Parts: sequence; C-alpha cells; structure tokens
Amino acid sequence: MVSVRKIGKGYQYYFDIAPQEGKRKRVSKSGFKTKAEAKKEGIIAYNEYLNTGKTTPSNYNMSFSDYLDYWIDNYCKINLKYHTIQSYTNIINNHIKPNLGYYKLSQLDTKCLQDFINKIYVEKSFSKSFLHNILKVIKGSIKYACKTVGFIKYNPAAEVNLPKYDTPPNDPAHIFSEKEIEMILKRFENNHAVYYSILTAYYTGLRVSEVFALTWDDIDFNRKTIKYNKTYF
Repeated sequence: MVSVRKIGKGYQYYFDIAPQEGKRKRVSKSGFKTKAEAKKEGIIAYNEYLNTGKTTPSNYNMSFSDYLDYWIDNYCKINLKYHTIQSYTNIINNHIKPNLGYYKLSQLDTKCLQDFINKIYVEKSFSKSFLHNILKVIKGSIKYACKTVGFIKYNPAAEVNLPKYDTPPNDPAHIFSEKEIEMILKRFENNHAVYYSILTAYYTGLRVSEVFALTWDDIDFNRKTIKYNKTYF
C-alpha cells in the first residue's frame, strides 16, 4: 500500500517491499509539489514493483521519440558504424518519429506498429528493401528497450512483419528517352548537385535515394565501379 507524507516543502511517497534478512525494507521518493502528484507516482512505482520487481519506473512516461534518441546515443553510437548510424537517424527522423514518436514507449503495441508498416507500404510505395530497413530500426530499438534496458515488459515489435502483397502502381513507370534526359540535364546544368545526381542515376540505374546516399569511399575511380548498399530517405 502506498502512503504519502509531507517532507519539508514537498511530499514523499513510500511503501514496503520484501524484507531482506528479516529486516523491513521500504521504497520512497521525495520532491513532489503536491500530495496528489506524490500519490500518483507512488501508485505507478508500486504497481511496477509488484509486476516486474522494478521500483523506479522512471521511463514510464517516456515518448517513443525520446526513447529513439536514447537508443541512438546509448546503443547505435557505441556499436554501429557511422554510415549505419546516419541511415538509421534519417529513417527515424523522416519516417518513424512523425508517425509513431508521439506515443509513449509503454503504449506501443503490435497492431499500431503493423498498421504503420502497412500504411507506408501502400501510401509511399517504398521498395521492400527500404521497408526492411525501417522495420529493422523498429525491431532493433524496441528489442533493446525490452531485453537489454528493461524499459518495457514485452516486445510488441517481435511479431510485426513486412506485407506479403504487392500494390500495383497508379501509373506505369516512365522510361525517359535520350532527348528527355538531355532536356532535364539542360534544365539543371547550373545546379551541380541535381545535375550529377541525375547523370549518375541515368548511367548506373540507381534509384535517387541510392544516389544521394553515395559517399566517396563507395566510388573506385581506378576500377570505374560504384558500390551501393544504403539509401538516404
């Protein structure tokens, strides 16, 4: 049972936990401005203690957006390569946060995650490869929250899968003629970033997202080859 008492100018909650070596043990936390606030947080802490043995659910109200920042700082930047971190950060900022970031981490469930994957597959027409990368970020981050740091009790992303159907495009793919390519290049001849991106895509068959993700170490000028294994957006 949770009790509240006034400590100085604020309030403190406290409750008993399992005795150790026959001695009474208690959990408490002070610094709350009101009695109601102390009671509310005390009940949350007590329920968490009963369900998982953790007495300080400091991440109970953490948003998924804030958690993803935590995951990047505490896992990705320590264990992954620079380009992988950049790719994950782009996926998080451009796709995951705008759609799921406002949820509390503790609110996420399998249905909302699967609905998100299905929705962007249908509406954005991303390639299966890029969708796989988005799902990889979701699964990896939430698994870390559950299995490694214990912020949540179960992993709602474990059973989320990529769609197994194909959505036919609304418009057939357009194959540009040489004359059309010349017109496009002429239009952007003074914009080197766009000009050479289109030129690279035209002669290599790369997607726009793959061209913009290229770095100098992907290009071998001696062998006249380009290596690509990532996308920018």
